[in-house]
Amino acid sequence: MVRFRLWWCSLLITFTVLFQELRFCSGWNVQTPTPPLPILPLPTYSQIKWQQREIIMFLHFGVNTFTDREWGTGQENPAIFNPTSLNTTQWATVAADAEISLMILTAKHHDGFCLWPSKYTDHSVIRSPWEGGKGDVVEDFVNAATAKGIDVGIYLSPWDRHDPRYGNDLLYNQYYLAQLQELLKK
Repeated sequence: MVRFRLWWCSLLITFTVLFQELRFCSGWNVQTPTPPLPILPLPTYSQIKWQQREIIMFLHFGVNTFTDREWGTGQENPAIFNPTSLNTTQWATVAADAEISLMILTAKHHDGFCLWPSKYTDHSVIRSPWEGGKGDVVEDFVNAATAKGIDVGIYLSPWDRHDPRYGNDLLYNQYYLAQLQELLKK
């Protein structure tokens, strides 16, 4: 039985070697087919960069930090927003130490409270005691992150439970775009 297995293995090896020799001697040309062109759009540089980001920090900070609620109703009193020990440089330092490539701040969540002094609503830091109503969390945040070489993103909720224009598409869209332009100029 052992002799039969050895004979069979020898025969298999011999045929394999002969086949390889025959293939190279006769000029067989084995080619790997070229893959087809992609039929879907290729990602842009920005899309590839987004996918290659390792860690992103999303900061959900706002008036509801002081109400112990995840979402507000839009009826929160701006006077409760008073982050006396706010230190956006600390946020950026922690992010840089953790090798975070992008920090995103919730500039306005569904409650409608703005972390910058928006001229389109009084439901913002303007009516808070913090910095005498002259503070600007968004500006402080952007300056701290860019000083550490970290990219910045701003979240502006499309839903504003405080503003009575919500539900009237034309009026609310004008209001929303005005606030968006305010933020993009920061």
